[in-house]
Amino acid sequence: MNSSTPRRPMLLGAQVMNYGSAEAAWRWPGSDPRAYLNPETWAETAVTAERGKFHFLFIADHPAVREDLTHHKPSATIDPIVLVSHVIGHTRRIGVVLTQSTTFNFPYTVARQLKALDVLSGGRIGWNAVTTQEPGIAANFGVPVADRTTRYERAHEFVQLVQALWGSWGPDALKLDTDTGVFADATEILPIDLAGRHVASRGPLPIPPSPQGQPILFQAGGGAEALTLAGSYASGVYSMATDIETGREHRVALHDAATRAGRAPEEVRLFMGAFTTVADSTEEALARREALLRLSPTRVSEKLRHLSALVRFDIPASGLHEPLPAQDRAALRPAPYQLHSDKAVRLLAEGRSPYEVILRGVTDFHTTFLGSPEEIADEMQELFEAGACDGFVIAPDVVSDGLPAFAEKVIPVLQRRGLFHEDYESATLRGHFGAPHQYGRALEATEPAGSGSK
Repeated sequence: MNSSTPRRPMLLGAQVMNYGSAEAAWRWPGSDPRAYLNPETWAETAVTAERGKFHFLFIADHPAVREDLTHHKPSATIDPIVLVSHVIGHTRRIGVVLTQSTTFNFPYTVARQLKALDVLSGGRIGWNAVTTQEPGIAANFGVPVADRTTRYERAHEFVQLVQALWGSWGPDALKLDTDTGVFADATEILPIDLAGRHVASRGPLPIPPSPQGQPILFQAGGGAEALTLAGSYASGVYSMATDIETGREHRVALHDAATRAGRAPEEVRLFMGAFTTVADSTEEALARREALLRLSPTRVSEKLRHLSALVRFDIPASGLHEPLPAQDRAALRPAPYQLHSDKAVRLLAEGRSPYEVILRGVTDFHTTFLGSPEEIADEMQELFEAGACDGFVIAPDVVSDGLPAFAEKVIPVLQRRGLFHEDYESATLRGHFGAPHQYGRALEATEPAGSGSK
């Protein structure tokens, strides 16, 4: 492990995935099956994350039913705007990053809602700006899915319009002078009159700046277009990287994109998503994951087929609980462009059974950290100090007990090692990130193709 101390402590977000990242989290003993619909549960989750000094909550969105709800819990929240409106009243320092699509919204609506939340929260809001390509979501809005080029052209215009609207109320326009009767200087509250090929807005917004000026931007997506979008506007990027190599590659590409956009590379922070199972030992963590798997609607046979595809070898069901024979281990090859394929080959080659490899999360989307607090902190420290990320978005297996376990057991280990802050040093999300001040549209940055024009 690299022993050098990073110049900046790691940043941590807590991803709110309804009951948790495990499919069976809603059935877990002690997990309230109605938590999905209970506003106080969301408030308690936010308070727990704030007590653990997480820098932000991360709330994804998927405005469509994508699971068979007969046995699967919904993966998306009921509505990010509504939930955030509730949790900001129960917290004081933690930021909240929520997802809003640039594909099926209007810039004025997004600008108004997010700036209102930012003002009411005291400057703690971040916007995860995403493009949307799923036909099921498009059908809900009654429009076809646009091609990728069009979606990203629209995204650039959309972000620039939103930022321009945020700055349409001048920073010093609010007067509130009861003696003279002057509420605001109307000469500093002006229309933006911006129009591009895809979106347009007149403005202005009837909302003054928050203590952080305006929300910071997040971006989550892959490919060259997403890199350009993130490099142009984002302070944080939610990455699909799963190890040191992929994390470093994404981080370098992201810094290059920021430089091309005329920004300082260090302004953009890369976050690695991580599923977590905290216990007193690896054995207890594996037992917990086994118990969750037994409650899961996904059959082990499906996960075994996935594992076989990752290592390009047909693992027989009869060998699920035994290490593969030596000749079979020698035949394993990581599938190209597949998450966790290298890790799957390594674990099987070490003599672990296919079942244990599945329990360790190689068939899941993100990297899985499991074990004792010290073991989890070791993995996080190795990735962070190797330059694979600037922080993590933590998604506990079960929110009700997994988030408190991470906050109360793992975070103190990170703090003792000097990797994570002891307390909040700022009251705003922009301050937590050390992001430069911005109010309105960043005209000094290079305008990508497809940008709006006045």
